[in-house]
Amino acid sequence: MAGELLLLVSLVVAAFVPPIIYMVVVRNTETCQREPWSALLIAFAYGGTVAVIISIILESLADVILYNDFSPLATGFWNFEPYDPALETVLMAVIIAPIVEEMAKSTGVPRRRLLELEDGLVYGAAVGLGFAATENLLYLVNALLVGLDAFILTAVLRAVTSTVLHASATAIAGYGIALAIFMSVRGRHVSWLPYLGVAILLHALFNLFASLGELVPLDPVLFALIGLVLAFILAAGSFVFIRKRIQELDRRISCPEPSR
Repeated sequence: MAGELLLLVSLVVAAFVPPIIYMVVVRNTETCQREPWSALLIAFAYGGTVAVIISIILESLADVILYNDFSPLATGFWNFEPYDPALETVLMAVIIAPIVEEMAKSTGVPRRRLLELEDGLVYGAAVGLGFAATENLLYLVNALLVGLDAFILTAVLRAVTSTVLHASATAIAGYGIALAIFMSVRGRHVSWLPYLGVAILLHALFNLFASLGELVPLDPVLFALIGLVLAFILAAGSFVFIRKRIQELDRRISCPEPSR
């Protein structure tokens, strides 16, 4: 019983603590009028529940449509064989998953809470981090079935790559939503869809890098390592950019003096 409890605690800590730490970092990047924790936790919870459920349903539906016996993909095309893992990786991981997941996460950005442009970045990151936390949990359960080494490696890698990527990508979509709202108030129409497109592209590039070992048969281990490095650089660079953008927007307004 004690062992099972320790295992459960380890899973929850490894899955949720890194995203929560990143959320603290993102929130504290804004020095003036920081977002209330209650609203951020709601956005985090939405990303970890509703957005995940939407993504699972739509990705499962896409898989059924693409790989049923009547689908053209069932016979393969170009240089791909039927049910070729490389083809499935390209379609599901690099194309469908980024589109579905970024669209699902963007529904969790609380429009009524966007009082400043940087709020879109902060709330978008919170939704993305909630999504990452649940995704971490699912991956870690599978890794634990392989062994303790796989569990530790998966926890570390996801903490510094995919968790950061989800935060950054959805933050970009959130910024687009905030910009569209602010421009509409001024009588100008600005679509947030290009920002969603950037988020999808960022996510797709990350998944492509993470899948290099599967897609390049010449030396799977070498290309997996290369892909891992590229994925880390992309995720970390995006996260740094998001924080700098929050700081820039935050400095544009004068912070009111606290009441005495």
